[in-house]
Amino acid sequence: MEAVETAKKESMWAPFHTKGEWELAHFLMKNIGQTKMDEFLKLKIVWESGVSFENARSFLKHVDKLRTGPAWTCEIIDVCGDIVSKDGRLKHEEVELWQHNPVECVWELMGNPAFRDVMSYVPEWAYADANGETRIYDEMWTGNWWWDVQSKLPEGAVVMPVILSSDKTLLSQFSGDKKAWPVYLTIGNISKDVRHQVSAHATVLIGYLPVSKLDCFQKKSRSVAGYCLFHHSMALLLHPLANAGHEGREMICADGYIHRVHPILATYIADFPEQCLVACNKESRCPHCLVQSNKRGDLEDWESRCLHAVFDPFWKDLPFTDIFACLTPDILHQLHKGIFHDHLVQWCTSIIGEEIDAHFQAMTWYPALRHFKKGISSVSQWTGTEHKEMQRVFVGLLAGAVDDRILVVAHSLLDFIYYAQLQRHTDTTLMAMEESLKTFHAHKHVLIKLGVHEDFNVPKIHSMQHYVTSIRALGSADGYNTEYPERLHIDYAKDGYRASNKCNYVEQMALWLQCQEAMYYKSAYLAWRKPRAVSLESGCKGNARDSETHIGDPARSAAVKAHYKVAKIPPRRQVSVNSIESQKWVIRPIRSDQFDVYNYLIIAGHSQSFQKIRASPKMAAHGRKAETPTRFDTIIDRIDHACHLQGQCGREISKDWSADCILEKAASFFVNSYIDLDTFLSLE
Repeated sequence: MEAVETAKKESMWAPFHTKGEWELAHFLMKNIGQTKMDEFLKLKIVWESGVSFENARSFLKHVDKLRTGPAWTCEIIDVCGDIVSKDGRLKHEEVELWQHNPVECVWELMGNPAFRDVMSYVPEWAYADANGETRIYDEMWTGNWWWDVQSKLPEGAVVMPVILSSDKTLLSQFSGDKKAWPVYLTIGNISKDVRHQVSAHATVLIGYLPVSKLDCFQKKSRSVAGYCLFHHSMALLLHPLANAGHEGREMICADGYIHRVHPILATYIADFPEQCLVACNKESRCPHCLVQSNKRGDLEDWESRCLHAVFDPFWKDLPFTDIFACLTPDILHQLHKGIFHDHLVQWCTSIIGEEIDAHFQAMTWYPALRHFKKGISSVSQWTGTEHKEMQRVFVGLLAGAVDDRILVVAHSLLDFIYYAQLQRHTDTTLMAMEESLKTFHAHKHVLIKLGVHEDFNVPKIHSMQHYVTSIRALGSADGYNTEYPERLHIDYAKDGYRASNKCNYVEQMALWLQCQEAMYYKSAYLAWRKPRAVSLESGCKGNARDSETHIGDPARSAAVKAHYKVAKIPPRRQVSVNSIESQKWVIRPIRSDQFDVYNYLIIAGHSQSFQKIRASPKMAAHGRKAETPTRFDTIIDRIDHACHLQGQCGREISKDWSADCILEKAASFFVNSYIDLDTFLSLE
């Protein structure tokens, strides 16, 4: 882009005239639709400012001059049905496949200098001890899959693990049935922390699969026709990857060197119905192994699936790809929504009854912990975030309220769920994960004896057996959670649909995304160009890279010693000793002392997260604002780590117990090890 500017003698803001005009264009493209854009640009104050575009049409012509990524193409697929029309011919339907070339997309990702410090080109063995006895499984390059594929390629070849995800999503709100089926792509060479940042653009949209009701087919054959259409569309979309995976492609990578890269499909992220669609098996079967449909509740080893003859699946020509091993654990749907909410919570609620709401209402306060003030029975719609909030306190709520054997079942399942969410695994944590699963299967029969559950032939319970194998092969499971592709629907599907006129919306979504992509490329270029221009103007002759900002800069991510943070201005200044004693502060000052009082203290530096510890006095009611009770968080030993105490109670909780007074009224407490992952690891 800089070379083009020099050749055409243009400014860095071209095709816009000034910095202010570029900032206006960026704002319009990101926040305003075409109709409102026309109204805005016709305002006198705007056109008197001398902007070079007078309406939305001329503005979009400026945007079209910007550099974009791989071009969108549309392929028409002719679907022949099995219903005979009045003229004696079989009915046909034409559907559209909108796509990017996936090889061009991975070329863009591999060569993006922003990922230079967070990209790996070779597999690694990582160990937690100096003797090399305890392996670490973290990023994809620490798993076994990369080593296996690397051994099958020529010396010097670079493996590019391709990560695909797809999920059909509803676009219309309140009414209508408009849907889109986006397919996303990223690569395992990039650190998973960066891949999960939407703003980093490390995951790209490569296509919209056709969504059709297939009315040209009879009802009994319509579902099979849908499967065939999916695989045919995916085969067309991924065809360039097959050739590139076999032969390799020379690419200029983020490190500035040219590598021969082989893009290989490594993982496919999807929910269970779509996993079965990809693997060409019925939903009554496991997409990973050959377990019998009536044996999924047993803890047994089954043979892995092998390729078998089906109608042409899209993955049949992809090199070094075992599609059944590519299907990754789905923490959101399998564990949070499935194992925990749909099963464990329902089992325990049927035992405790409505009294479980009282237990939730009397839960002690803790920073950033959601307090279910009305219990959980009245909640009709749950999200993954709410499931996680319930998990943080659930075992403590059950203590004393259910039989110890039920508590063992709940404890083992919560242990498994927490281990599955770890960002870094070792052989030790994986063994503990397997032990928690064995503990559940050893004690699950108590639920049948109590009449809570009939059998455990449940697909999501069976899926837990494949977690450890997948983590050893592909790295920690948090890198493949379906939460992240679902978040991408907002940027790559829903926002584009809202910007369209709802007619032929997929084409308009593709064009809208192309404009957004052009603005992103220009913004990224200016972010690189401006500090460089400043250094040139000031006569600096150093390397231009010195002024660049990179994701994951080691200098910025170095370990920081734990330290404390408080507000710049305390809420209460020069508080007297008498006032402090009246609020029951634990302190031994002399009578003449006065203190500045803060509401909370932040402990930073332990990890990427932080701990907030609150200590605030009671605040009287003011206007419409209700009275705020005294809040004191508990800590472990020194002010080093917050802890969550849960009051020990029986099956029925005292009616005068509440979140505000339980610390004073409960006789004994449990230290909650599930309050966060750091506490879980330190106390387990």
